[in-house]
Amino acid sequence: MNDLEKKHTPVIESPKKVKKGEPFEVQVEVGKHMKHPNENAHYIEWIELFSGETFLARVDLVPRLTEPKVKFVVALDHAHPLIAKERCNLHGLWQSFPVEVEVEG
Repeated sequence: MNDLEKKHTPVIESPKKVKKGEPFEVQVEVGKHMKHPNENAHYIEWIELFSGETFLARVDLVPRLTEPKVKFVVALDHAHPLIAKERCNLHGLWQSFPVEVEVEG
């Protein structure tokens, strides 16, 4: 990863196994590998979470007052990779590497 990728690629932390239909926590952080600026001129506008192609949630952020590290509580009925997307006001859209979550039951 180059420095631009380290600052912008969302990183997902999630359990490897979950029970079907039961809520669990997913954390998404932008700038985990290298801190992303958080100032009026350069910041992360929002973070979204998907299960495969299915949209799950979105958090809108503002510069300086919020950090690009969010926790979602979701429940899955079937296994699809979790994918996070984010938008930087200067460098556009970025997507995480897919994270596989096994759904039991």
